[in-house]
Amino acid sequence: HAFRTLPLWLQAWVALILMPANAAGLLFVDTFSGRAISLALALVVIANVALMLYHRGMNRDMSVVHLLAWLPLEILLLGALGGVWGDDTLSRPVWALTVTVVMVNAISLFFDLIDAWRWWHGERMTLHPKHH
Repeated sequence: HAFRTLPLWLQAWVALILMPANAAGLLFVDTFSGRAISLALALVVIANVALMLYHRGMNRDMSVVHLLAWLPLEILLLGALGGVWGDDTLSRPVWALTVTVVMVNAISLFFDLIDAWRWWHGERMTLHPKHH
């Protein structure tokens, strides 16, 4: 319910772009990129669900979880694209997934940096469904 208190554009971004792009990693768990994306997604979901339950809503501290998961993931995926580590060659679908997740998560990280900065500087209000 707290999700519905977010601006409509943000709900659309998360539900239609961010989550599906990262969840697509589950379709490619036989690849380095798929495993890395799936692991980061699992960590984000588990940690953020726990935070939402703790706060009984959405709090900016959730952005810190994204930073801790998405930043290493970005490094791993850029390394995979550059041939530094991971699969020797990326099939077209895995390459497309990897590029998509790098781009989508980079946009997410921009907003997460702002929210984490605001949280660090004391903006700790939790969005509760009843405050909508």
